[in-house]
Amino acid sequence: MRKLLVVVVLVLAGCSSNEPPAAVPRPRIDFTIAEQKVTAKPFLYCDVKVEDCRRDNAAMIKRPVPPGTSVKITVPKEVADTPWSVVIQYRTATGEQKAPVTVATFGPGKQTSFEALPTEPGAQLQTVEVKQAGGVLVQGDNGPEPVTRAAWSLQVTA
Repeated sequence: MRKLLVVVVLVLAGCSSNEPPAAVPRPRIDFTIAEQKVTAKPFLYCDVKVEDCRRDNAAMIKRPVPPGTSVKITVPKEVADTPWSVVIQYRTATGEQKAPVTVATFGPGKQTSFEALPTEPGAQLQTVEVKQAGGVLVQGDNGPEPVTRAAWSLQVTA
């Protein structure tokens, strides 16, 4: 009986590991420009409590977007099931640089896609970012605001 117990203990010991559990794949989103789709990894990704964050600036997508052309954004279920928003930055037809502006915000389970386009005719998009809210709120100018947990970015090139 003792030999069987030793074998069971050794087998169970071989099943355990000191390695951390495999990382959950980070969600990817799609940016579509004139029927051409590109998939982006997050350039910022944190745990839900926004305590453990990783940044990867190389994950920012760079693509040309002609003036007046929209960018369609499609997010997976794991992003759509949380609050998320779209932030754009653009230059007007006269060359005036506009500050980043949130053009859409969605509640959990409300939307899986959005088409981003500046409201001014002839404006040139410069960045399109998707931001996923984390489980932390901070006091903003207009009350409590969620802290960004993850962000994906399309940088417009000439």
